[in-house]
Amino acid sequence: MGMKPTYRAAALLAALALTGLTRQAFPQDTTAVASSTDSLTLPQPLPKQGLLKRVATDGSNTARTILRTYAQPAHWQKRDFVRLGGVLAVSATALLVEKRVYRFMLDNHTPTLDRFERAGYLLGRPQLNYPIMLSLWGTGVLFNSTWLRDTGIMVVASVTTSGLLQTALKEVVGRPRPNADRGNLHLNPFGGIAYHSFPSGHATLATATFWVLAHQVGPVPLRVFFYTLPILTGLSRIYVGAHWLSDVLLGTAMGVAFAETVVRLYPRVKAKRGLSLQPTVGGSGAGVVLRF
Repeated sequence: MGMKPTYRAAALLAALALTGLTRQAFPQDTTAVASSTDSLTLPQPLPKQGLLKRVATDGSNTARTILRTYAQPAHWQKRDFVRLGGVLAVSATALLVEKRVYRFMLDNHTPTLDRFERAGYLLGRPQLNYPIMLSLWGTGVLFNSTWLRDTGIMVVASVTTSGLLQTALKEVVGRPRPNADRGNLHLNPFGGIAYHSFPSGHATLATATFWVLAHQVGPVPLRVFFYTLPILTGLSRIYVGAHWLSDVLLGTAMGVAFAETVVRLYPRVKAKRGLSLQPTVGGSGAGVVLRF
């Protein structure tokens, strides 16, 4: 008897993540020391932590990365607001064509495309995303692999931050799915699960997961592979009438934004010790500042 599709897809991606990628993981657990003649000595192992210490350290780094990611809009520059405006403009433009895109997809179902749709659907399910991230991180903790631990933490932070926001937006916006036949402009905030079309959660989670993995691998074909997977997920959601084109575009953009932010912030978070309370004294009095 064969494996169920969910477990088969999870096993395939776990194998890619944990066997094909670990070649470059373990070398990063060593450092090379330069001699006076500019040659390199044999790699020296990094200091090792106990298992519980690694878990505690990674938990702290994950929480601080999530907090700093959510705090980033407070530090946005003009270019960041321009990018946000561009994303919203593209998504709004999709409103003009997405009914035709939906009808085209609906009229062109084939057995082959149905199989691709199932694959794309599975790639965006939390039941697949979380095993991937926990497999990466857990294996890294057990074998003290810095690369696997870092990759797992970044995927957790990327998926968690983007996932919570897209869940909140679904409730607040209340947009019905295309197959509900209510049009693409009807809104019913807090209307329940039938009004969870905007944005696409599958597109968000798939992008937040595989965008980080693409950043973490070296071979170009493997990067292209990971960058391509969220596209398949987005198309699959339009194909079955679960989401409008604008839902997928914004969900994908959210996944990219959170993944890029996490990849940029995590090294800084890791370099710091953790949460701290710093007393301050100024002309207006004394206080305490929380830094993370």
